[in-house]
Amino acid sequence: MNYELKYSTKRRDPRGFLVDFLKADELKGDDKKFGQIYFITFEKPGAIRGNHYHKTKKEWFVVGQGKLMIILEDIKTKERESIILDGDDDKYVRLSVGENIAHALINLTPFAYAVNYCNKPYHDDNPDSIFYELVKDIKNGSKK
Repeated sequence: MNYELKYSTKRRDPRGFLVDFLKADELKGDDKKFGQIYFITFEKPGAIRGNHYHKTKKEWFVVGQGKLMIILEDIKTKERESIILDGDDDKYVRLSVGENIAHALINLTPFAYAVNYCNKPYHDDNPDSIFYELVKDIKNGSKK
């Protein structure tokens, strides 16, 4: 399945911690062109984001606070993985998700946030976000 986890250490001092989210030398080919950085919050336990895949985009995720379960499924092979990213852990873990890998993010804590990078910018007229229900969002009355 087209995903990768990268582990590194949080550099801590009395002010808090610092981590390198993503460096240019980690990107290859077309991924070196700047896409977009975005920030998402999960403001209640069980909040779900995603439930989609991208045909032409790759994404990198890191949880800054809280704990998220990420469900991944290869839309072609139906291979499925479940990963927990914990922003409060001493290790920094970055998840990269390739094209045609459906993903849903589920909040397991009272509040969580994630910082994400996508290799191509989002545009309303061509979002390249194809709905793919991995998790039913019963609490919010919506599938997205």
